[in-house]
Amino acid sequence: MSSKLSAPSRRIAFAIGISLLLHGLLLWGPNIELPHSKPSLPPLAAKLEALPGAPATPKPKRKARLAPKPEPVEEPIAEPIAAPVSEPIAEPVSERTTQTASAEDIPLAASAVAASAPPAAETIAQPESASAVERPTLPRRAQLAFDVYNGTSDFKIGEVTHTLEIDDGHYVLHSVTSTVGLARLIKTFKLTQYSSGSYARQGLQPEQFFEERAERLSTQRNTVEFDHAAQRARFSRSGEAVLPPDTQDILSILYQFPPLANTGSVAIFVSNSRKIERYEFDIAASENIQTAMGELRTVHLRKMHQPDEEGLEIWLAQEYRLLPVKLRIIDRNGEISGESIITGIRAEFEEETKQDVDH
Repeated sequence: MSSKLSAPSRRIAFAIGISLLLHGLLLWGPNIELPHSKPSLPPLAAKLEALPGAPATPKPKRKARLAPKPEPVEEPIAEPIAAPVSEPIAEPVSERTTQTASAEDIPLAASAVAASAPPAAETIAQPESASAVERPTLPRRAQLAFDVYNGTSDFKIGEVTHTLEIDDGHYVLHSVTSTVGLARLIKTFKLTQYSSGSYARQGLQPEQFFEERAERLSTQRNTVEFDHAAQRARFSRSGEAVLPPDTQDILSILYQFPPLANTGSVAIFVSNSRKIERYEFDIAASENIQTAMGELRTVHLRKMHQPDEEGLEIWLAQEYRLLPVKLRIIDRNGEISGESIITGIRAEFEEETKQDVDH
């Protein structure tokens, strides 16, 4: 039997030997690390960017409007002036110049009504003068008392007292209006007005008008000064305005109408504490009215106004030097909102007239 292996057997034995050698090297041989085949990647980075906006649509150009050329206006505005201090008021009260018995407003017909728009600094035409006839001389001292009624009813809601003093070419005119009775329970108020200036043969020329309207929670004061030399009216709250000749305030107008002879109407400028207005009055030469002083023959003046404007009527007593004896206020709806009717007149004239009145 031959000891040599055949060629196939030798091949098998050689393969087995190589396999055992490789396994031994893997189990007992040194650790060998193989390099990684994948390269490392850079870190991720996030970045927010605004989306591109849509292109702006161009707006069509508007044609510029041509504004009308303004009229020349005087620009200077005066600094507000301080109102004079009136006599102490015992109790705070409400405001108004006409009469109603509503809880919101109780107007009194104690003074003329004028709007509250700011004064316009524009040239104002001088009113046409009436016939040149002398006015009756005003008393040196006078006190007039009025009862105030709601509308044309007999419901009395207030009282008014006027006092006039003239001395050495100067006058002071003072008016106090206050609620009474049931109206006072609804809304208590007091209206104080003060007019002062010079007095000559031509009559009253106001230099200052002061008005205070007081109610329980607030008090309003306004003043206007008349600079006749500069022809300017200066308001405590609303600057300046042109001052027409012979302008009156809403209190002095009751005692200072132009001559009333041979004319059916008369125009006059009137200032409240906020502006100047042109009033045109229709005149009824003679009208008798009933008062607490009896029947009085009067000149009846009716302010002309548009349907949506406030109206004013004044009766001047012919037997009492054209002193005011009745006032009527008409609201914007054409309704009579209140009347003030005379209850008494006390007057003292200059010595040469020898006429004292006490009714």
